[in-house]
Amino acid sequence: MIVLLVLATVGAVTATVVAVDQRDVAEQWEERALALEAQRDTVDDQRAEVADQLEATLDALTTSERDVDELEDRVRTLADEKARAEDTATTVQVERDVFIELSELISDATGALDTCVAQLFDLQSASVEAFNRANTGQDVDIDALNARSGEVTRFCNEARTAAASAEAAADRLLRS
Repeated sequence: MIVLLVLATVGAVTATVVAVDQRDVAEQWEERALALEAQRDTVDDQRAEVADQLEATLDALTTSERDVDELEDRVRTLADEKARAEDTATTVQVERDVFIELSELISDATGALDTCVAQLFDLQSASVEAFNRANTGQDVDIDALNARSGEVTRFCNEARTAAASAEAAADRLLRS
């Protein structure tokens, strides 16, 4: 009888230990599941941010390409006007100097816009690469991508300002 009582007690203690251990294991799995869910949400947020940046980059690229086309058309127009002015025997030295200065402004602006487009393509490639890495579960340095995006945006804004200055100078010349 005592043996049965001891065996029952040992069995109960063993069952209690196993139940407590299983509860601890279940809690660990639950914590891991919550951590993985939070990690998934973070990666999804990063993916959305990279997608937004990619969209913004594509918009900026479209705008820059349009600006380059307009500026190239404007350069052709100004080059034609310059050729006519040089063919005219009455063109004075001051007009010639103005055309040279304007050509330099346009050349600088065109070069800056071409560089802007190249940087936007590079940024687009980096954004796509970051998006692809994020989709495969790899870490993505969003801060570096954001910093690069800021640099490209600043450079492109300066290039667009140079183009606007060149166009304004051309307009002033046309009106005079």
